[in-house]
Amino acid sequence: MKALNLENINRVSPYRVAQRVESPCVLSFQTDFGVEYEIVIKSNDTFIPSGAYALDIINVWHRPSPGDSKFRQTLMAIVEEFFRQNNDVMLYITETRDSKQASRNRLFVRWFNTYEHREQFVIRTAEGKMDGQMNFMAIILRKDNPRLQQVFEEFDETVTFLFD
Repeated sequence: MKALNLENINRVSPYRVAQRVESPCVLSFQTDFGVEYEIVIKSNDTFIPSGAYALDIINVWHRPSPGDSKFRQTLMAIVEEFFRQNNDVMLYITETRDSKQASRNRLFVRWFNTYEHREQFVIRTAEGKMDGQMNFMAIILRKDNPRLQQVFEEFDETVTFLFD
């Protein structure tokens, strides 16, 4: 993965985003409500065998986070910069630790569908049970990605295989 440019992100992000020196794939910011987030983008070929990058959104201290449009804007600035630097595949899988997967998935998809540059991208979602637990995931690609059809086929095959 090509490194993300923090200047580009912070130019449009309402929250100041920092990057860990020791781990450049980890970005962090704190909201006006004192909630600290880490956004991790790391290689993941589990769901897309030809390769993808997983987007993890981590509420560091697991504190309640009220609705916050600045969070959405900050996250989308990071996603936009990822695609500016990398014409690749982004995979989003909801966290399952507290049974709020469906809510997280709806929120993420809504954020993406209201994103001002949405027309440049394709998003595909899937949901199903794995080992009795509901899981939700999405893949996002730029429409001009040369692997678009291959990635959709791999995603569909993996989802069919993994979900009960």
